[in-house]
Amino acid sequence: MEPQEIFELIIKADEKLKYAHEDNAGVRTRQARELLEQARAAAVEIGNDALVTQVDTRLVDLPAEPAS
Repeated sequence: MEPQEIFELIIKADEKLKYAHEDNAGVRTRQARELLEQARAAAVEIGNDALVTQVDTRLVDLPAEPAS
């Protein structure tokens, strides 16, 4: 996967959270986490430390999933 494609996954994850609302916040958080984990794995695979750092920052900042 190319760095641009990885960055696009990060953006998609950000958008999942940005456009989430109360009734789908848990689903959107899970989707964002999955996209970020995919992006991180791809960034590690190509050895792009800058993208790994971006993903790690977002994962730490990811809101906790609401209890279902």
